[in-house]
Amino acid sequence: MVPTNPPSTGPRSPAALANEAIRAYVAGKRSWSPAELRELDRLRAVWWQAIREEVVKAA
Repeated sequence: MVPTNPPSTGPRSPAALANEAIRAYVAGKRSWSPAELRELDRLRAVWWQAIREEVVKAA
Protein backbone atom coordinates (compact mmCIF):
# COMPACT_ATOMS: atom_id res chain seq x y z
CA MET A 1 0.00 0.00 0.00
CA VAL A 2 1.34 3.40 -0.98
CA PRO A 3 1.05 6.03 1.76
CA THR A 4 -0.77 9.21 0.87
CA ASN A 5 0.57 12.62 1.68
CA PRO A 6 -1.50 14.59 4.18
CA PRO A 7 -2.88 17.90 2.91
CA SER A 8 -0.60 20.84 3.44
CA THR A 9 -1.46 22.89 6.51
CA GLY A 10 0.84 25.79 5.65
CA PRO A 11 -0.08 28.94 3.81
CA ARG A 12 -1.24 28.38 0.23
CA SER A 13 0.54 30.02 -2.65
CA PRO A 14 -1.16 32.81 -4.63
CA ALA A 15 -1.22 30.49 -7.66
CA ALA A 16 -3.00 27.77 -5.68
CA LEU A 17 -5.54 30.28 -4.38
CA ALA A 18 -6.14 31.64 -7.88
CA ASN A 19 -6.53 28.11 -9.22
CA GLU A 20 -9.07 27.36 -6.51
CA ALA A 21 -11.00 30.54 -7.40
CA ILE A 22 -11.12 29.50 -11.07
CA ARG A 23 -12.30 25.99 -10.19
CA ALA A 24 -15.04 27.37 -7.94
CA TYR A 25 -16.13 29.88 -10.59
CA VAL A 26 -16.45 27.30 -13.39
CA ALA A 27 -17.99 24.53 -11.29
CA GLY A 28 -21.27 23.45 -12.84
CA LYS A 29 -21.32 26.14 -15.56
CA ARG A 30 -22.69 25.01 -18.91
CA SER A 31 -23.15 28.33 -20.69
CA TRP A 32 -21.38 31.64 -20.29
CA SER A 33 -22.50 35.24 -20.67
CA PRO A 34 -20.01 37.77 -22.05
CA ALA A 35 -19.60 39.24 -18.54
CA GLU A 36 -18.89 35.80 -17.08
CA LEU A 37 -16.29 35.15 -19.76
CA ARG A 38 -14.60 38.46 -18.95
CA GLU A 39 -14.49 37.48 -15.27
CA LEU A 40 -13.03 34.09 -16.19
CA ASP A 41 -10.37 35.84 -18.28
CA ARG A 42 -9.58 38.10 -15.32
CA LEU A 43 -9.23 35.12 -12.98
CA ARG A 44 -6.96 33.37 -15.50
CA ALA A 45 -4.77 36.48 -15.74
CA VAL A 46 -4.42 36.57 -11.94
CA TRP A 47 -3.50 32.87 -11.93
CA TRP A 48 -1.02 33.25 -14.80
CA GLN A 49 0.71 36.20 -13.08
CA ALA A 50 0.98 34.20 -9.86
CA ILE A 51 2.55 31.28 -11.77
CA ARG A 52 5.08 33.64 -13.39
CA GLU A 53 6.03 35.07 -10.00
CA GLU A 54 6.54 31.58 -8.57
CA VAL A 55 8.79 30.65 -11.51
CA VAL A 56 10.87 33.80 -11.08
CA LYS A 57 11.26 33.09 -7.35
CA ALA A 58 12.31 29.51 -8.05
CA ALA A 59 14.91 30.59 -10.62
